[in-house]
Formats: sequence, structure tokens, C-alpha cells
Amino acid sequence: MWYDLVERLDPEQFTAHLLDFRGAGLSDRPADGHDLDGYASDLRVALDAVGPAVVVAHSMGAKVAQYVASEGAAAIEKLILVAPGSARAYREAPKQRALAEAAYGSRERIERFQRAAMTRIPAPEVMERIVDDALIAQREHWFGWFDRGRAADFGDRLDRITVPTLVVAGEKDPLAPPVRLRRDVVEPIAGALMVNLRNAGHNLPVESPAELAQIVTRFAGS
Repeated sequence: MWYDLVERLDPEQFTAHLLDFRGAGLSDRPADGHDLDGYASDLRVALDAVGPAVVVAHSMGAKVAQYVASEGAAAIEKLILVAPGSARAYREAPKQRALAEAAYGSRERIERFQRAAMTRIPAPEVMERIVDDALIAQREHWFGWFDRGRAADFGDRLDRITVPTLVVAGEKDPLAPPVRLRRDVVEPIAGALMVNLRNAGHNLPVESPAELAQIVTRFAGS
């Protein structure tokens, strides 16, 4: 998801560390810890390894980043939340759970879901890359977050986030619409800023990598 953004960042200014949570990418595949606490632990360990950093996180990862930032983690210098998941609990969605069950391991269904979340469809090789990545996800990762991570609610902790925070929204995001992000993320975090990208959906790192790279460069370097 992040390759197109990273290649647009100045390597003289930034060192990028790309994190795969447990069960995703080439990370280990433990049977447990596929929930908010488990992924927060993964992020803490990564931050301990690389030292103080600007954390740029997307969707599910951005919900995890909010959770860790609300603990007052000294290793987080700034926070850039891209189409973030809400700190509020999501309602149970049996229909969506069934669709997720049907999509697991299916290239066709995963690509259909990704396309439905986006407004700007990336190049075929980019779409193939993110579908390939989803296909190797551990089953416990795929459903652990859906069944437990989405249900986690820590909205009452967001006012503890004190680091400079920027929320980046896609104007036409069907999963994290700007009005909800402003209510659930921007307003509870003191001093948080928000940027809306026009004619963009949910997967901003591949839909709008050039714009997002400019935003990261300006906010992280300010």
C-alpha cells in the first residue's frame, strides 16, 4: 500500500520504515494477538526499534496509531492519519462479515472490494500488488480485526493525544467519509488539522500518492 508514496519522498529528508502487523505481509503468523492490543504491541516494538518517528498510518493501522498515541508514546513525534479507522466501536455487520468470509482467498472478490473503496483506480500493476498482498494475509489476521479490532472503543482517550496530528480524508471515501472523520477523529484531538483530497476514495496511498507525499513532506518537515 505504501510503495508508491515512499518512492516520492526525498531520501535525503526521510528514512521510511514500513510495518506489517502480525499475520500480514512477511511478518510472523502467531495464532493470537489479532486485535487492537496485539497490533498496538507490534507498533510499540517497531517504534522502540527505530526511535522517535513521524507515524503515518492508514485505515486500520491509523486506528492502532491513535490508540498508541493516546498512551503518550514518546517515540511518536507527529501523527498523520490517512483515512483512519474511528476510535469508536463499529456496529456489528453480519452482512459485511459474510462478504469478508466469501472474499478470503479470492483474487476476484478482493479486487472487487478494493475497487469499490476507491474513486481513482490505480494502474493494473499497483492493483495486482495490493491484491497479492491481501491474498497472503493470515486467516486469523483477516478475521481477528474484523471480529475484535473494529469493536474496540477508546474514543474517550483521544483527548490524551498531544502530538501534532493531521488527518487526511478522501472526499468520496465510502468507508471513512470526511464528516465522520471530523466528528470522530479531528474534533476530539486538540489542535488536529484536516485535509480533504478531492475526488479520492479510501486507499489514498495508491490513489493519490503524489498528493499524499507532498502532504507528508510539508507536515513532517514543518
